[in-house]
Parts: sequence; structure tokens; C-alpha cells
Amino acid sequence: MRLTGIVLSCVAVLLVGVQCAHGVNILCIMTVPSPSHHIWNRVIMEELVSRGHNLTVVSQDGDKSRTNLTYIMLEKVYAATYEEGGLDLVKVSQESPISSLFTFKSFYLGMCRGALSSDGLKVILGYPDSFQFDLVLYDFGCGPCLLPLLHKFRYPPLISLTAFGNPPYAVDVVGGHKHYAYTPHFALPFGFQMKFTERAYNTLLCLIDAGLRHFDIMPKLDRMVRDHFGYKDMPYLADIEQRTVIMLLNTHSSLDALEPLPPNVIPIGGAHIKAPEPLPSELEKFMASAKKGAVLFSLGSNVRSDMIGEERQRMFIDAFRQMPDYNFMWKFESDLKIPLPPNVIIRPWLPQNAILSHPNIKGFITHSGGLSTQEASWFGVPLVGMPFFVDQHRNLKRSLIAGVAEDLEFSSLSTIKIKEKVLKVLETPSYRENMRRRSTFFRDQSEKPLDRAIWWIEYIVRHPAPDHLRSPTLNLGTIRSNLLDVYTFFAGTAIVTIWLMVVAVKCVLCRRKKISKKKHD
Repeated sequence: MRLTGIVLSCVAVLLVGVQCAHGVNILCIMTVPSPSHHIWNRVIMEELVSRGHNLTVVSQDGDKSRTNLTYIMLEKVYAATYEEGGLDLVKVSQESPISSLFTFKSFYLGMCRGALSSDGLKVILGYPDSFQFDLVLYDFGCGPCLLPLLHKFRYPPLISLTAFGNPPYAVDVVGGHKHYAYTPHFALPFGFQMKFTERAYNTLLCLIDAGLRHFDIMPKLDRMVRDHFGYKDMPYLADIEQRTVIMLLNTHSSLDALEPLPPNVIPIGGAHIKAPEPLPSELEKFMASAKKGAVLFSLGSNVRSDMIGEERQRMFIDAFRQMPDYNFMWKFESDLKIPLPPNVIIRPWLPQNAILSHPNIKGFITHSGGLSTQEASWFGVPLVGMPFFVDQHRNLKRSLIAGVAEDLEFSSLSTIKIKEKVLKVLETPSYRENMRRRSTFFRDQSEKPLDRAIWWIEYIVRHPAPDHLRSPTLNLGTIRSNLLDVYTFFAGTAIVTIWLMVVAVKCVLCRRKKISKKKHD
């Protein structure tokens, strides 16, 4: 019997190994309309493909087709979000944090309208219901608009992930706690040591955000998808989202808030950073020829440099002209009609990873997006930050506190300010020294972040229902998991006890008063 058990165990292990080796079918629902999210998700998806898995990706972003990686394009998402929705990211940068919550409510709903009206959705809906997906990867950054696909394919294990750090609504998906005392909302440029007024504002903003999502955004999304998919027996969208078995977050303790995480929440910050490829000869020559070093200038993938206006473009060019010992590379997506000095080149695309790893790179002028901040931190390159929206202000604040960056205010730019801030970072050794220290902590990990991500994804292939990792707060609910009922009981008990004591004292005093009066009479 014992020998038989050992043989059966070995066979089971071999079967699991064969299953992972031969690959499984994975459905990827990647509906956040942001190229930066796609850049991060793509690294994970392509690594899964390289390890023999078959991926079907439902997304508004795509790449060149490759074996075992099929993109199903949601062709109307960007138009519905930005053009029809009238979303202007430069104008969003001028909004208050509370106003931005309502702007991004429109962002979520616009994305969903575009996805539901796309012909690409009909393609995946055309798959037979019996088609077997062994796993679903879901970017939860914009809500569960297409999670009815999980219902269609009979609920394979769900892995939620996001390039967007650890947003407040992560607890709605996977449970756990958010501690507003030291975890600033992503729209606030606060550090971890918040003053009372900052903690009060942070708490208010987080509560408004949670209420907006719970009472407004999620019910509207549920009605939209229920009308479109027509699955009468489909659970509420938020309940489907909570079927998440593990969550992969783009965070690391050297850059982000220190938060208590459930065991099924896995930090994989820096997973998108790969070993750099050699630079094109033209860029290599340009960087090497700089007398004091080279500087990269990029505003990321959402805000284009041609969106900031000609006046501000001239400010940057004039400032760069006044720093001839440094060579500047500017990612500029269209034709720039301003004459360029010899120490400036513009390109619609620049290999950011390879440039930041170059030994002659001295600084990075950036929008302070999460991925760019991580890449600069990985390679130890100090920053000049010019944030626009969402988490960019928060990312820059953390870099300012760490002494690895200086800030540029977009609304009050001038040639003098640009030159002063850039030179301060480039020619003050402490910025580079502090960034090297941050880089040391970021890079010194037990395994590569991408390997950690793939291991956990394949762990779910081997163990589709790891209930022992699930946070109990999902079943307890908000009131019980935050002990609001217990605190209410304690407060009520204290109030009743004090009231009884007051009543008792009054009774004693009244009795004494009556006795004293009788004696006096």
C-alpha cells in the first residue's frame, strides 16, 4: 500500500509537470486604455508564451503576432475613452484630487462602452462555451467590465494584476486592509509621515473614492454588461471580481508604501525591466560624445510632448541650448518646428531601458510615471519630475523625500526654472548617490521579479483553488473586518455605564438632600 501511494504521488507530480511543460490555455483580459499598462502586461504575457503557454489576449493594445499569442482587438476603446469622452490629460493635470475621481469615473465607463461596442468582443464571444481556458489574467485597473467572459467559460481560476501600484480598490478585489494613516491615496502628493490635516484629507478622499466605486461605478458597470451579455444567472460583477485567487502588484518596498498584504498578494515591482539591448549606433555616438553626460527627456505614453504647447516646447529647447556640455534626447512624437541646437535630438520613440542603463546617462526628465520611476531607480539615474495626473504626483513626492529628484511645476514653467532644476540634479552629487542607494535595495532581491510573477501564475495552474491564501475580510465585510461593530459595542457600553453612574450619583445626592431637609425641618 505504501509503495502504491508513493508511485501514485510520483505520477501526479509528473502529470502536473507535463501539464505546465506542455503549456495551458490562458485568457488575458487587458482593458486599461493606457500604452504603459500594455508595456507592463506584455512582458508577463510574452514570458508565459516563451515558457510554452498559449495566450488569447482581449485588449485595445496589441503587438506583432507571434506563435501561441493571439490578440483580439477592442478597436473602439480609445475613441470612446478619449475622443467621445472628451478626456484631455493635460487639463486633467489641473484638477483637484476630488474632481479627478469623477473624471476617472468617466474614464472607466467610457472604456467599458468602447469595449462592449467593439467588434473584437464578438470574436471572443464567438468561442464555444465549452472552450477550455485553464486560467484568466485580468488587469483590474479599470474595473470588471469584461469579467462576464469568466462566466461564459465556466470560471477558470482568476489572477488579477495591475501596473498601477497598489490602488485603494485592491481591497475590494482581494480583501485585506488599507490604512489611511500612512498610505496616501494615489491622487495625493503626500509622503508616508502625514500631518493631521493630510491624514484627514487622505481619509476623506479614500472614503469618497470607495463610496463612488461601491455605490455608483460598480452598479453602472453591472447594468451595462448585464444588458449586453444577457446572462440571467450571472452574479454581480463585484462578486465575480472577488473570485481572484492571487493578485500581482507592481510595487516594491524601496519605492512604495509599506502595507500589510494578504498572502495571495504578490509584489512584483520591476517585472518589466529587462537586460538592456545595445543602443543603435547613432544614439550610442550621441550619448558618448556628451562632454559631461547625456539626459533623457520623455513624458511617457499617455501625455505626448506635442500636447504641452509650442511656448513650453521653446522653453525646454532654450534651456537645453544653455547647457551645451550635456546632450539631450527628447521623445517627441511628431515634427517639432523649432530649430534645435546641436546638443539636442528628438525621436518619436527612444529605447528608454537601454538609455537609462548607459554609463554616460546623468539624468532623466520625466512625467514621474510608475514604470519610468522604477526604471530610473533600477539603473540609478536621478530625476527631474514634471507630473500631470493620477499617481505621478505621488511618485514624484516619494522621490523628492528620498532625495533623488527635483520637481518642475507644469503650470509655471520657464526657461530659467528648467535650467536651474536640471543643473541642480546633474551637478549635485547627492542626487545620484541617493538614487544608487535606492537602486541597491530595489535590485537586491531573492529572484527576478518576472520569475516571481511566472512562478505564482504557474502555481495557480498546479493549485487552482488555494483557499488557504484567501483573506477572511472578504467574508467578514467592511463592518466586521474593521471591528466597527466591536468599537460601537465598547462605546455603547461605556456610554451606558457612565449614564448609570451619573444616575446613581444623582440618586444618592437627592436622597442625601431629602434626609438633610428632614433633619432641618
